[in-house]
Amino acid sequence: MKKNPRRYIKSIPDNCSGCRLCELVCSDEHNPNFTNPKRSRIRIKIEHRENKNTPRVCLQCEEHPCVDACPAKAIRIHSDLGIPIVSMEECTGCQDCVLACPDGVMYFDSQKNVALKCDLCGGDPECVKNCPMGAIVFEKSA
Repeated sequence: MKKNPRRYIKSIPDNCSGCRLCELVCSDEHNPNFTNPKRSRIRIKIEHRENKNTPRVCLQCEEHPCVDACPAKAIRIHSDLGIPIVSMEECTGCQDCVLACPDGVMYFDSQKNVALKCDLCGGDPECVKNCPMGAIVFEKSA
């Protein structure tokens, strides 16, 4: 059985201007009419002293530690995309997956009491389509 290529969003920090448009479009995609960067699944890490902005988003690990950490089994591998997806209906808000994330890019929505991670917008990431600087690109590895 042939394994699907790993799909993920790659960050190119040298191209990032820190405009945070990616955060806004992500938030809007997942929370229409309530755009809030804290509800985004991508975040811009801003380092003022070094004048550096780094887009931070789930790299869709091959090992999926978030899946293993979830006691409610609310994170499952999407059959077509091959990436972990959080079931908002089943998530209990324990945050074990957030703690297990090796890159620190799973977030917690305290208003909805659920874990947030990139779902690649179903395979067509809005953040990538809307980044004016090309600081994030959609990648597929063999």
